[in-house]
Amino acid sequence: MNPDFGRSIKSSIIYILVIISISLLTIPASITNNIKVTIASPLAPVQKIISQTSDLFKNSLKKLASIASNTQKNEEMEEELFLLKNKIVKQQDDINTYKRKLEIVSIFKKDNYSDRKPIIADIIGYDVSNFRKSIIIDVGTKQGASVGDIIVFGNALVGRISAIGRSSGRVILITDPASNVPSRFLQSRTQGMVQGTADGTCIMKYVPRQTEINESDKVVSSGIGGAFPRSLYIGDVVEVKQKNAKLFKDIKIKPRIAISKIEHVLVIKKQSVESLSESEVNYQ
Repeated sequence: MNPDFGRSIKSSIIYILVIISISLLTIPASITNNIKVTIASPLAPVQKIISQTSDLFKNSLKKLASIASNTQKNEEMEEELFLLKNKIVKQQDDINTYKRKLEIVSIFKKDNYSDRKPIIADIIGYDVSNFRKSIIIDVGTKQGASVGDIIVFGNALVGRISAIGRSSGRVILITDPASNVPSRFLQSRTQGMVQGTADGTCIMKYVPRQTEINESDKVVSSGIGGAFPRSLYIGDVVEVKQKNAKLFKDIKIKPRIAISKIEHVLVIKKQSVESLSESEVNYQ
C-alpha cells in the first residue's frame, strides 16, 4: 500500500470527526439527546445484563457475609450451650451430693438422741492394698476430729480414725484385718468379736459352737470396752460353718456398707454417741 494513501485516509478521518464534533456543538440540545438515545438504544440490553450481573454479585457478597456472620454466631451459641450443659450437670451433681449428705445425717439423727452434731466428711482416697482396708477423709483436727473417732454411714459402722492430720484423716475400716469390733447378734444377743479379712468381708470370732446362728442374722456393735458405741449396725451373717474339732463356729459376715458405693461419711466424736436400743434403730 502507498504510504501517502494511508496518511491521506487518516487525515480524512480526523477531519470528518472534527466536523462532526463541531456540528454537534451547534445542534440544539433536544436533537443531541435524540442522537444519544438512538446510539444508546442498541446498547441497553447489554447495559441491563451488566447491571443485573453487578447487582447479583453484590447480593451474593452480602449473602456470603451474612452466612459467615451467622456461622460464627452459631458456633458461639453452640459453645455457650455446651458450657451451659456442663454447668447444669455440675449443679445437678452438687444437688445430689447435698441430698445424700442430708439423708445420712437425717438417718443418724433419727436413730440417735445425742445432742452433738456429727461432722460430714467426703471420702477423698482409698488404700488399694490387698491387705489393708482404709480410706482418707477430708476432715482433720481443724474440723474437730481426733484419733479414735467413730465413722458411720447412717446408723451403720464404717470404721474409726486411726491417724489424723490438720485437714484429713485415715480411717481403718471394719473390713481391715487389723480391725476388731466387740459385737453381738441382734437376735440371740450372743457376743463375739468382728474382725476384717483380706477379701473385704468380716468374720465373727469366739461364738460358741452350741450357739444357734442362722444366715441373715444381724450383727451390731456391743459397746464392750468403750472403743465403739453400742448398737451400730455392722452386717449380716452370710455363712455359718461348724467343724467338729473346733470350739467356735466359723461365721462369715457381709458388711452393711459397701465402701466403694459411698462418697460421704459421718465422723462421730468418741463417746458422744449414746447407746441405742434395738427398737430405736432401723436395721433394714
